[in-house]
Amino acid sequence: MNKKLYLSFLWHMHQPYYKDDCTNTTLMPWVFLHAIKDYYDIPWYLEKFPNIKATFNLVPSLLVQLQDYIEDNANDKFMKILKKDVYSLTNKEELFLSEYLFLANEQHMVKPLERYHELLLKYKSQNQSFEIFSKEELIELEVLFLLSWCGNYLRQNNELVILLLNQGRTFSQEQKNELIEELFLFLNELIPYYKKLQDSQQIDISTTPFYHPILPLLIDRQSAKDAKNDVVLPKSSAQYKDFAALQVKTAVDFFEKTFEKKPKGFWPSEGSVSPKTISLLASNNVKWACSDEEILFKTLKNSNKELLYKPYTLKTENGNVNLFFRDKYLSDLIGFAYSKKSAKEAASDFVSHLKNIYLNAPTSPVVPVILDGENAWEFYPDNAQPFFEELYKLLDKQDWCETVLFDDVPNIEDLEFTELNTLASGSWINGNFDIWIGCDEKNRAWELLDLTKNRFDKVQNSLSEETLEKVKKEFMIALGSDWFWWYGDDHYTELNHQFDEQFRAHLKNVFELMNEEVPTEIFVPIVKKEKINQINILQKDFISPVVDGNMSNFFEWLNCGRMDIKKEFSTMDSSASIVEYLYYGVDKQNNLYLYLKGNKVPNKEILELRITLNDKIFIFDIKKGIGTVEQNGTYFDLAFGNGIEIKIYDFKLKKVNFSFELYEDKKKIQRYPLYDETVLDFENLFLKSWYI
Repeated sequence: MNKKLYLSFLWHMHQPYYKDDCTNTTLMPWVFLHAIKDYYDIPWYLEKFPNIKATFNLVPSLLVQLQDYIEDNANDKFMKILKKDVYSLTNKEELFLSEYLFLANEQHMVKPLERYHELLLKYKSQNQSFEIFSKEELIELEVLFLLSWCGNYLRQNNELVILLLNQGRTFSQEQKNELIEELFLFLNELIPYYKKLQDSQQIDISTTPFYHPILPLLIDRQSAKDAKNDVVLPKSSAQYKDFAALQVKTAVDFFEKTFEKKPKGFWPSEGSVSPKTISLLASNNVKWACSDEEILFKTLKNSNKELLYKPYTLKTENGNVNLFFRDKYLSDLIGFAYSKKSAKEAASDFVSHLKNIYLNAPTSPVVPVILDGENAWEFYPDNAQPFFEELYKLLDKQDWCETVLFDDVPNIEDLEFTELNTLASGSWINGNFDIWIGCDEKNRAWELLDLTKNRFDKVQNSLSEETLEKVKKEFMIALGSDWFWWYGDDHYTELNHQFDEQFRAHLKNVFELMNEEVPTEIFVPIVKKEKINQINILQKDFISPVVDGNMSNFFEWLNCGRMDIKKEFSTMDSSASIVEYLYYGVDKQNNLYLYLKGNKVPNKEILELRITLNDKIFIFDIKKGIGTVEQNGTYFDLAFGNGIEIKIYDFKLKKVNFSFELYEDKKKIQRYPLYDETVLDFENLFLKSWYI
């Protein structure tokens, strides 16, 4: 039999549970917004290419909220206020809307709508105050926000959306209400559409534990130590093993009710696995599951990439489960890199990587490409439709490559499964669980959970069956991974205080349902106030540091600008950043200083750094030490020590578009910003300093 490369896509669709069941209120609108933008578009792009197959992972916590919207049970706080006549809005309601109405990608969602961009520029020019908008402008803003979130299927097929896009501005309250009604009706099409594609066998649908928990931590918190020995665990403890089992069983039952068949495959939340996790899946008749390449390499104690392109199976006490491990590099190219390339260039590059794998493989390889199916596309032009069409068209032409469903791999004659004797614990992010446990804020969240669970254990036998079910649901929601994602310094959102409030609200609900007094600790915010809105800090005054590759003393960079790169892009995650902070500033002689800092920088010996200043690209081979270089008439002092420090002479711009890329052994290992450019702005240096 001729060798062939078998490519398996998995697009992961997930949102946390935003509803507070005790108040019957959906507190954030992201399920609705991604439903009109991504959940139909991504399979719709695929359907146009019948030979291309893919697996879609649909999380129950997403689907159950989608059903609430369809059945008019969501009671979405944002949408409720959005529906109101703007003349009847209270100041508090306008303030609430102001947190959302510009939450759209500026380059690809705002700028293409001319009037929306005009309103954004007006907003920015007036210190981000909504008081500057007239009531007529506020209606425009509401409609344009919704239109910016409409995906390509709606833009190309819905008459009202097409009409309003062409109109562009000066919308009425009636048009706004008509658009909202139309978008709610559209939600009815989503689940039947997935069923249709599943019945045609072009797609398979897999799922995840119900509320997206990190199962290994629920089954045995010690798995965090197994994944990373020096992790600091919470001071308290509690037992969550039963909730782990319940998260899986309820997911299987819900899936069967929704799609009229049991799920065969699972993407465990965040690719988080342990031997006990796979055994739990096996006990629910799950046939296959996926994780990340780092888990395989840790398991085999061998990071040879060829080992990745094989199907594996793990024998458990409850039966065998087939395992696939995502190619991190290929998955991250789509998730993080290709938005900057043209559609044709990106598709060609992806297929060329596949061809190299094919040519170097001794036997037919299987290549799992697994990534977030909804959050990346706003960073692509046109919600990534040109990219997907070029990619699928090119893949369709390759006779050496075939896309297959994970569920079909056991039926492929020239693929042989390799049995694993054990499995390392960890997730798709750095092969450990640091995103969800180990720092002060994350551990505090676990400690509050433990406090609540230990009280529940003492009184549960006295609760009625109805109350018991409600309490268990609150626990399952609170054990979701997303709350822990936003705690600590790993990720950033302007809404992190809202996520914190929602997490603690679920714990508060448990105590109230049990008719117990809520401990005062539950009311104390976990997120520190000073953390909010400090992702970027502008320069306050002139600086003049010594360029030696080190932050020699605190004062030389005291008044600099700073960008927290770890928080720059937070709904997804790439490999651990090398550079975590960018410090920048100018001196009185018009010289620009940059300092790239990160815990992993000192471990590197040779790096290639590419800096883009407006349209000029400068490339440096950086080795440990200090030197002066000249490129295209521009002079630089460079130093590489604990960080990378740069002085750019005779820099007279007051504002510049900036980005950098790091390469190691010709492989790009980091880019900042991941999409577009950031702006280094010195125009207001003497006027004010503020957080943005």
